[in-house]
Amino acid sequence: MGKSINCQVYNRLKDDILFLNLEPGTAVSVQKLADLYGTSRTPVREAIVRMQQEGLVEIIPQVRTNISLFSIDRIREEQFVRHSLELQVVEGLVKNCTPLVIDTLENIIAIERRACQRQNVPEALALDNRFHRTLFEAAGHTMACDLVEASNTHSDRLRYLSMSRHDAIPKVTELYDQIVAAARQRDGETICSLLKQHLRNWHREIVALRQMYPAYFEQTG
Repeated sequence: MGKSINCQVYNRLKDDILFLNLEPGTAVSVQKLADLYGTSRTPVREAIVRMQQEGLVEIIPQVRTNISLFSIDRIREEQFVRHSLELQVVEGLVKNCTPLVIDTLENIIAIERRACQRQNVPEALALDNRFHRTLFEAAGHTMACDLVEASNTHSDRLRYLSMSRHDAIPKVTELYDQIVAAARQRDGETICSLLKQHLRNWHREIVALRQMYPAYFEQTG
């Protein structure tokens, strides 16, 4: 039961940070979070330590604990890891791109569009991650995807913020349509080109979001 409570508190705190219920720069305390989640201080304290390890909170001993601001340097590193690994799986994806893989990808895109129409941004983000995971899984590189997802904490928060501007999701899903079309033709060169375009688009989106929400970002980087 103790492990279950710890897991629940961790997941809830991470969701609150990811979905910006706890905004970047917000000061938090173990007691306030324990009161919010209706639990004791111990699971909250353990969750905060894990959040620190994942780069989502900043603990200043004996002073305060803050929800981490967006770090441009960290986001660049996260995107470098993701982009490098994703390009490496294209060859395996092309080799193993069965009709089932194509159907799965098309279904994910369709559901993501419906989530956008319902303005369900958490679901849309989960489906976006599912699309990318399917590319890795089809290529036989699930461990690489696990690595990307575990290290993408700042990027995921920023992607949620981006998707909250609902015009962003249609642009992404249109590009995903093109990736699937290229995968159907086993055209690895086009897939790589589209993934690079996706990264360039994301870099432009980061610049726009930083201008729109300056208080969310570190001042350097």
